[in-house]
Amino acid sequence: MTTRKMTVMLATAFIATGAFAQTAEEQAKALNEEAKQHYAIYEKESAVQRDNMTNKTATPFDTVAMYKAAEDALTAMMKCDEFDSKPNEKGKVKMKFRSKNQQTAYNLRIAVLQGGEFYRMKRDYDNALVAYGLYVDSHDCSLLADYELMKADNYAARTAYMAAFLAYQSKKYDMAIKFAEKCKALEPGGENSADADEVLLFAKKDNCKTAADSAAFINDIKELHKADPSADRYFNMLLSYYNTHPELKAQWLEEEITVNPGNKLVWAIKGESEMNSEKYDEAVASYRKALEIDPTFVEVQFNLGTTLNSKAVALNEQLADKKTGGLTAENLKKVTALLEEAKAELLKAKELDPNREKVNWAYALYRVYYALKDEANYTEMEKLLNQ
Repeated sequence: MTTRKMTVMLATAFIATGAFAQTAEEQAKALNEEAKQHYAIYEKESAVQRDNMTNKTATPFDTVAMYKAAEDALTAMMKCDEFDSKPNEKGKVKMKFRSKNQQTAYNLRIAVLQGGEFYRMKRDYDNALVAYGLYVDSHDCSLLADYELMKADNYAARTAYMAAFLAYQSKKYDMAIKFAEKCKALEPGGENSADADEVLLFAKKDNCKTAADSAAFINDIKELHKADPSADRYFNMLLSYYNTHPELKAQWLEEEITVNPGNKLVWAIKGESEMNSEKYDEAVASYRKALEIDPTFVEVQFNLGTTLNSKAVALNEQLADKKTGGLTAENLKKVTALLEEAKAELLKAKELDPNREKVNWAYALYRVYYALKDEANYTEMEKLLNQ
């Protein structure tokens, strides 16, 4: 193709585009007509619905078409207002449709919300999200910005939360973040805002794409945790993160202890990490600290006993004669002392949880009694385990 031919085609395309270009006033008029057509469909179907409710009849009507028409009509009215509010060629704004459309748009918002509930009850979450999202977005649209009745919109915050929740469930994280933040803005510090916080945190977490995103997210959680250390959700999210980053976990636990030394869970988790790393003395110290805070913490009581038993096993291996595997009388005394200490702690766990609903102290005691050569008691534990 020659340059001349291409120039002619481009010029033709430009002329054609210009021929069909509309002014803001023309676009507003076209969108208003579109809104009327959708509204007519909505009115037709909703009239049957109202008649059925009034006269207790069962005349069939298209529920989906009714709610879809409400969404389309409201969307067209909102777009119409955007063009209607633009200045004309003389630079002046002459609103033609806003006052006529406000009441209708307000009523359509209720229909859109009802549609969202209808879809949600049908488990059609994609369409429910569309409806809820439109209801929330229309809350701040220019068409209804100065409409008096909008001041009493009591459903916006809850609907924003529902939109955020459904978006998160659909893994549409950017949308979930948008609606969760909108909910918090609509109802600062309220019940819905607290629910939105949950969605916001998890959406941000799952939306992390780079190491920098993850680091920024963790810093946000740390700040929230610092502001409200009693909120379990922040602590649990940090724990989940550091469980997958064990190289950073020890430092985080030390930070937690500095900030909140009375948190028994931090000491318990620290003890567990130390036990898994075979740092038995450190683990015992951490578990004892947790039990000082809560003597009924049966899981920690059990872990303390098993850690002491593991320490006794390790000591036995360390002190045993390399050829015979035997222990001197003095070394046997050391190992036995640890086993007796383990037995005492495990018996406390038994007292706290006699039916073994939380911890299986029977097996742990069986191992200790067997190592102590306490035949009567390890036989009793064996019978208990075989029941």
